[in-house]
Amino acid sequence: MFLRALLLAWAAALVAQAEILPLRVGVGNTPPYSYLEQGKPAGMEVELLREMARLDPALQFVGLDNFLTARRVVEEMNAGRLDLALGGKTPERGARYHVLEPAIHRVRLRLLSRADEPLRVDSLASLAAHGERAAVLVIPGTTAHALLLKQTGLVLDAAPVDVEQMLQKLVAGRGRFAFGLESALLISADRVGLSSRLRWQPLDAGELDIHLLVSQHLPADTLQRLNAAWKKLAASPKLKEVVHRYTGEAIVETP
Repeated sequence: MFLRALLLAWAAALVAQAEILPLRVGVGNTPPYSYLEQGKPAGMEVELLREMARLDPALQFVGLDNFLTARRVVEEMNAGRLDLALGGKTPERGARYHVLEPAIHRVRLRLLSRADEPLRVDSLASLAAHGERAAVLVIPGTTAHALLLKQTGLVLDAAPVDVEQMLQKLVAGRGRFAFGLESALLISADRVGLSSRLRWQPLDAGELDIHLLVSQHLPADTLQRLNAAWKKLAASPKLKEVVHRYTGEAIVETP
């Protein structure tokens, strides 16, 4: 009887283990989506993935504490060494990855300057007209970077590894403007205590829908489970609750 019970327990453990689907996630230091809080992964993306794992315990998200640069995430996703990442939906990404619908939220692309900046910028063309006198800091590998590359005449500094470093460079005068997602710029400025030293420029560069992007290397049945868990989460009040919670201090608008 004991042996039979032991064999049944062993068989059940094997079945449970076979059901676990480890999914490699590409994350970076990109508040409010992912960052370290007291040495542990935190943020909007991290919280949503944990909620998906609660809805479907077979989904096991790994790599949440292994931060990569945005460019490295793109490279690893394209090579099939990562299964999942968060990012803006563009036609190029829609063709390269599976995009989980609906979007997490919609965010504006914005331009920041120091609070004492005399120049008023309302278009990428006017920014490009200033050439080297208006160098723009941007994170390489991001949708913001791809957009700026389409505008001829811009002088770009795509060296910063994350938004916090980019804002510190901006305040230090190692760049005249910084460009990126409003949510990331806003929360990062708040986290490093620079909100009062920065100002939004009036430039309107449009909006992006932020999605969970899935590698096309992922098996169809795993993609189906991911889709099911995400749709269940998105249909619940939890998604809006999590997104709403990640807000920061305001940055002054340029009049």
